[in-house]
Amino acid sequence: MKKLSTIILLVFISGCSMLGGSKADKREWVKVSCIGFSDWQVCHDKAKKLCANGYDTRNMQESLITQNRSMEVACKTK
Repeated sequence: MKKLSTIILLVFISGCSMLGGSKADKREWVKVSCIGFSDWQVCHDKAKKLCANGYDTRNMQESLITQNRSMEVACKTK
């Protein structure tokens, strides 16, 4: 069972590394923050206002102690 888990983990990691492709992402990434008792939808609403054609997200972080959520977004091109 341990060998099977290790194999599945390695396949998953290698698959994720291939998703990025060989092209570097040269888009501008902007940090969007949502402070307070709001949910993630507030951050996504802010990102929609920034990016009319949609957006990609990365580095989503949440702190329950400070009630702060943040994520980086990059606008999609047509």
